[in-house]
Amino acid sequence: MKIKARLGNQECPKKYWAKTTEVEEPDDLPQDLIDEVIGVWGGIKTGRAKNIEVKKRMIELYNTIYGTNYSKGTNCGSCLDTCYNGIKKFYEKYK
Repeated sequence: MKIKARLGNQECPKKYWAKTTEVEEPDDLPQDLIDEVIGVWGGIKTGRAKNIEVKKRMIELYNTIYGTNYSKGTNCGSCLDTCYNGIKKFYEKYK
């Protein structure tokens, strides 16, 4: 399943994610999104969201930055790992 989750042309059989052709990473973020990345990082920096609200906020922020459509209610480890690493990349860039 971990391999399938990383293939953009595959979809989750439980509908946690849909097929995508590619995810584009922006070069820069507007200041409001930078502030949001820094704010959400405090709740996810251990690799595990402090609570469900922080998890949903992380997923929503990832979707906004990368133009994806992950479900805010997902518990898919691969999906959450992708969101975490995407936020981490920008946190390290703008901290």
